[in-house]
Amino acid sequence: MRLGASAYLAHAPLAAATFEAAAGAGATLAFTSLHIPEDSPSAARATSAAVVSAARKAGLAVLADVSPNTARLLGDDPWTFLREIGVARARIDFGFSESSIRAIADVLPIALNASTLRAADLEPFADLDVELVHNFYPRQWTGLSHSSVVESVDVARRFGWRVGAFVAGDATRRGPLGEGLPTVEEHRETPPLFQACALLEAGVDDVYVGDPALTEHAWDRLGTLVRDDVVVLDGRAAPGVHRAVIGALAVPDRERPDAAAAMIRLEHSRERFAALPLPDVGGQPRPAGAVTVQLPAAGRYCGEVAIVLRDLPADDRVAVLGTVPLPLGRPRGHRISVVLD
Repeated sequence: MRLGASAYLAHAPLAAATFEAAAGAGATLAFTSLHIPEDSPSAARATSAAVVSAARKAGLAVLADVSPNTARLLGDDPWTFLREIGVARARIDFGFSESSIRAIADVLPIALNASTLRAADLEPFADLDVELVHNFYPRQWTGLSHSSVVESVDVARRFGWRVGAFVAGDATRRGPLGEGLPTVEEHRETPPLFQACALLEAGVDDVYVGDPALTEHAWDRLGTLVRDDVVVLDGRAAPGVHRAVIGALAVPDRERPDAAAAMIRLEHSRERFAALPLPDVGGQPRPAGAVTVQLPAAGRYCGEVAIVLRDLPADDRVAVLGTVPLPLGRPRGHRISVVLD
């Protein structure tokens, strides 16, 4: 997974701080848009250069969204201008003919629209250096389904191309609507980490934060995913759980390869937890999101930790250690750390 951050002409003062925070989290990509109608053409060249410069200073490769309106904003020979200020790739949105797209590709590597183009539309560009990048959807209820993203990945693989998509932010949200900038509608009001996990499960290669700012906590959690391949689930400890058990939950572990339908079973938990001071009594309710451990009455399963994915009946052999929000996508292939306060 490659991680990216976004900044826009209307939010140029936020660009440096956003890109620095993103780079600190392990991001290598940046996104900006150079065709939105509400952007003013006055000083567009200087402002776009400043945004791109801030990204490059943070070590990020810039993807710039363009349309025929970009020429109105930037003036003559906009593609050469973008290359000269350091844009790494132009994302072709709408309104270009095939010959126009090829003309841009002669100047800059391109990305094409994964949300609107199908295999037949992409075939003419099979010989070019191309990535596919989805739209984001600023208005509530207009985002894509998860299955649409999966289908786009399948198409991209036919050409050997990467796929990128967007997650909504949890701090400053881009106006004028301020409803977040996700690709998938279901993601709009969920933590950025959970959105990223769902996109990765769909096969997406590059995850861009669409909104111009994230909280420090969200960058930290995304950074742990990118740098350490760990999904951190933050939650609340049940009363009386021993500190040694809480500390052991934070040690990353993987889901068993034979994934259970009703829970995420941590592969190496039995050997780590069986000798710890586990709760004396089990039998508590097990709602979705409960973090549980098998007690000595479970025999050889003693110490096994699980995260419950749906409401399950109480079991005297199982104690609840705490609760966490459930990620949108199952974190297959990633290690899991459970942090309980």
